[in-house]
Amino acid sequence: MLSSNEEVKKSYLSGDRKLAFDAITQEIKKVKHYLQIENLDVQLHTKDAKSFVRSWDFESYGTDLSSFRKGITLVQQNQTPLVSIELGKRLNIKALCPIFDKETYIGSLEVIMGFEDIAQRLDEKKIHFLVLMDKEFLEIGSWMSELEQINNFVVVNSSCAKNCHDILSSMISKHSLEEGFARADDFLFGFTPLFDINTKRIGYIGIWFGEALLKESLLLRASLSANTKSLHVNDIQSPKSFQTNPEITIR
Repeated sequence: MLSSNEEVKKSYLSGDRKLAFDAITQEIKKVKHYLQIENLDVQLHTKDAKSFVRSWDFESYGTDLSSFRKGITLVQQNQTPLVSIELGKRLNIKALCPIFDKETYIGSLEVIMGFEDIAQRLDEKKIHFLVLMDKEFLEIGSWMSELEQINNFVVVNSSCAKNCHDILSSMISKHSLEEGFARADDFLFGFTPLFDINTKRIGYIGIWFGEALLKESLLLRASLSANTKSLHVNDIQSPKSFQTNPEITIR
């Protein structure tokens, strides 16, 4: 929708950054209202992968993004949309789309979302959400250097209070992260590796909740049960036993 905005297209053709900034500012307000999303930014890029307009900082533009933003390069090359978790100055979710004037590629647009809205929705279900990024990536994600750190990780997002961080500090280890599951102080923790657009592991996604929540949720109790045999269908007929005609007709 944003990439098809006529005012945005006009701004590219005329080189009018103010026109683009005003257009996306108005559209962002509508998107936030209708989708009930609080945290959302938009960035426009030129056809040669340089920053054109940023919704959060009008004065910043002209940065060459091709050297460290693979997503923008892929959209530039393939001229098709994509969505990924990508590390730039921040680690977040980025949805990218090409912008065309008729059939001519003139640039690209990305909608940027953090993990706050995900955390808020899970928190409403009494489930806490955590994103951990390996500290080594702070060289790229320089805007996250002031965030809290736990052991060898940067806490990109967390919906828990300080006491939860204290629990995490004593519990997060190579073993628990690789195991993917842990218990501590009446809490259950689950971890899964987090991969970026280059399929490189850059950290972990974690969730945790109080054990008391199991009493309220049959689904959680079933998924964490030590014996899950009853959750699966074991007697599946072998494909060889089906009476099928091996001839296939393609029309």
